Amino acid sequence: MTFSFKTLVLGRRLGGGRHNSLFGYLVDGLNAVGSLLIFSIMAMIVVDVLSRNLLNKPIAGVAELVAASIVMIVFLQLPSTLRHGRMAQADIFIQGFTERHPRLGHGLQTLFYLAGAYMLMVVYQGTLPTFLRAWERNQFMGVEGVFTFPVWPIRLVVIACAAITLLQYLLLALQALVWTVRGGAPDAEEDRP
Repeated sequence: MTFSFKTLVLGRRLGGGRHNSLFGYLVDGLNAVGSLLIFSIMAMIVVDVLSRNLLNKPIAGVAELVAASIVMIVFLQLPSTLRHGRMAQADIFIQGFTERHPRLGHGLQTLFYLAGAYMLMVVYQGTLPTFLRAWERNQFMGVEGVFTFPVWPIRLVVIACAAITLLQYLLLALQALVWTVRGGAPDAEEDRP
């Protein structure tokens, strides 16, 4: 069993068509954190509804926390969605086209992944200044005197996950480019980075 940079980034087959890498574990771990966050906001909403109806005492800040959590959930689960091939795209076209014309199909996939990487770079570059401003100015969200929480952790999750998704797009673009040059993929599902 050897360890290399390729194993770190692209992964190692675990058997049975499965594989993972440290980067893959990071991506899947972020997805798990997003799922736990979904469970947490569902629990908060249920407790708030029960508190409102049974005790006539709403819990302060639930609406603000849910709104902030939704943004974090999307970005926490975005890299895993991409890594496992569940990102929305025109599968009905690209799969058939790639089967008939492997080089052109994988070339189109390369362009799709590069366009996705560019979009995540725009998100990263657009969010970084707002993160820095929220950090420097100690910005808070909520109603002062009732419930407030800092904004910078939300922005940090967005920029970190945008960077990780950008890297995932670049890895997939590199893989699709290699398959374009080779003229096809050996086992596309097994070799997904």
